[in-house]
Amino acid sequence: MLNRILFFSVLSVVLLGACDGMYDSLDEYSGEVVYPAKYDTIVGHIGYERVEIDLMKAGRIPASQIKLGKAKKTVVEYDDQQIVIDGLVSWVNITGLTQPKLYRFQVYTIDEFENKSVPLEIALIPYSASDVAGLAVSTPRVLTSPTSAVVDWPNGLSSVLLDYKNLSFSYTDKDGETRTGEREADSRFFMANLQSGQPTTVTVTYNVVPKVNNVPILDVITIEKDLVINMPTGSTPFAPSERTILEANGVTTFTADGVSAITKLVYPVHANSLQDMFYFPNLKEVDLTGGGLFAMPTLGYDRNGVQATVGGGEWVPFARKVSNVPSANAQTLKDMLEAGLLEKVRYAPNSMGLDDLLNPYVESGVVELVTMPNDALIPMNYFLDGVVQDNNWRIDFTVPATDAPAGTGLQNVLKTVLRNRSASFVFALPREYRFNIQEYKYLKFKVYAPTKSTFAGAYAPYQRLWPRFMNSMWSFGQNSDFGQEYWAPNADDFRINDADLEKWTDVTVDLSQALNRHNRVIVMNIGGEPSLTFEPDEDIVYYFSNFRFAKE
Repeated sequence: MLNRILFFSVLSVVLLGACDGMYDSLDEYSGEVVYPAKYDTIVGHIGYERVEIDLMKAGRIPASQIKLGKAKKTVVEYDDQQIVIDGLVSWVNITGLTQPKLYRFQVYTIDEFENKSVPLEIALIPYSASDVAGLAVSTPRVLTSPTSAVVDWPNGLSSVLLDYKNLSFSYTDKDGETRTGEREADSRFFMANLQSGQPTTVTVTYNVVPKVNNVPILDVITIEKDLVINMPTGSTPFAPSERTILEANGVTTFTADGVSAITKLVYPVHANSLQDMFYFPNLKEVDLTGGGLFAMPTLGYDRNGVQATVGGGEWVPFARKVSNVPSANAQTLKDMLEAGLLEKVRYAPNSMGLDDLLNPYVESGVVELVTMPNDALIPMNYFLDGVVQDNNWRIDFTVPATDAPAGTGLQNVLKTVLRNRSASFVFALPREYRFNIQEYKYLKFKVYAPTKSTFAGAYAPYQRLWPRFMNSMWSFGQNSDFGQEYWAPNADDFRINDADLEKWTDVTVDLSQALNRHNRVIVMNIGGEPSLTFEPDEDIVYYFSNFRFAKE
């Protein structure tokens, strides 16, 4: 028993001795600090007297989604400034940086014991007032008449130095009234009722975003500039864009004084520019329908022994200007409407491409949309012998027909005797015009076909019609500035039923395929151009009448 007690006593001493100094290996770390986690990136963006600094590769995410271990707060230091943010953030906005200099920023986190993370550093130069003072905007182009002015920037206001956003302007007219306006993407503005022969000052306030190294800064900057415009006198000559049109309106002296008595101008539908209105100080009314003052232009054809002219006479409702009036050439009309200077504008819908510009003024009555007839008959001064294109299109015509079968309401009756296998006749507009498909969606006419025996054997195809539509006939490509936009329905869709032979029958052609094309020529082919030697036993005689464009 005594021996057992002595054994355990010795064992206890040995074990206690072995435990002595077991924590000695941690002593060397007892003075170390455990750093909180740091942000994973630092990217700067400059603004006006401020910067924004992104701190997370994940982007600008809510604080609730940021996990940085024991980190609790965010600290930003620069110069002698310290900003402490009570929480974790994915980005910071630092304002009040008014000095034009390089700022060095340190950003780090701290934990609850204010232990710091490893700081992230970035150097940035914010945009300052001195930068704004040296910022230049493009010089405008100024167009003047004795009583009005247009200010615009043909090449835009944006540049390598700045992005333009919008502007406002203010000036005092000759009656002492302050006039103001605002412009967005289209910076151009119009000034009216100015004192002729005297300088006029307009204050322009630009809102722009400056660029640094071709990168836009964060903020929109306001720049205010005074523009002094020296106004011409009423005796100063102007160079008209549409001299012939103005002369037709009675203008003989091309000065503001010389046109001061004119209160109304009439333009033909094919006018290319309306900018001359700018020089008429007392203009109140504009007629864009020709107003009976202008005839349709003409176009001559001379080929294969055919000499003919199409066009002339009054404007026809189914004809619209071949291309829209360019917006730059309609700006004065827009300006004068916005300024309330015009009391009446007459316009045929979809005739010149000005509908979007004019529609806002219809309800007030300033713009009068001319009522277009439901059906518009094609006058025979637009008719053309197809031989001018191809001898295979030969037809003997009688216009007007003298022996046509009786019918109701027949107009412009045409007798055709087919003389070759591709027999065709043509309706064509002058090159300044195309068909107004937005208003007139159908071509309609009446046809009187011969007896069934006429179409025996190989001549069966001639019991059908083949309307074809194009910008110009192939031998007259010079008559279109828009290339060829040919289309045609299937001739079999216009086969004349046996029950409709030897009587007047109505035919309708859907023109929807012509929408947005510059079609100005209709070729009416009889037979669909079958391949044969054209030697019928008896004449194939058709009568046509009432070719017209229809709304429905």
